[in-house]
Amino acid sequence: MALWKFVNLNKHGNFRTRIIHSETSALTIGQGFGDFVGASRFHYESRTPYHGLMTSPVDGKKYLTPDWIVVVPETTLDDIKVAEIETRGRKKASTKFENPKEWKFESKSDPDSWYVVKYVSESKVTCTCAGQYRAKDRKCRHMKEVMQELGL
Repeated sequence: MALWKFVNLNKHGNFRTRIIHSETSALTIGQGFGDFVGASRFHYESRTPYHGLMTSPVDGKKYLTPDWIVVVPETTLDDIKVAEIETRGRKKASTKFENPKEWKFESKSDPDSWYVVKYVSESKVTCTCAGQYRAKDRKCRHMKEVMQELGL
């Protein structure tokens, strides 16, 4: 019915993570699991919406295809979600402002803040993020992406 990601401490004090199947939507923990640290609902992630489950006739293990991830034998299609495609903080449809010489990138750390890259001259762009000061060539990844788009 439900998969859970269960984290506990083993007898040596090291963290151990297990994926556990529960017949109900609640997790019940029995004896022998060690010191409890935490548990959360778990879903496997597929890179494609066209996924399936297959039990291998060779080794008897159950796999998430086409990613070929070994899954818990009780896994159903309800326990799988499609992984979101990473856009590297940049929105595909609305990356440009009204001004055609400005580009907007969403911050990875704060979804409500944005960085602005401005085209200044033939070979110069500026960015409002702090990454440009940390980079050796003084060009952050936002600036490099805009320069590549402009062919600079």
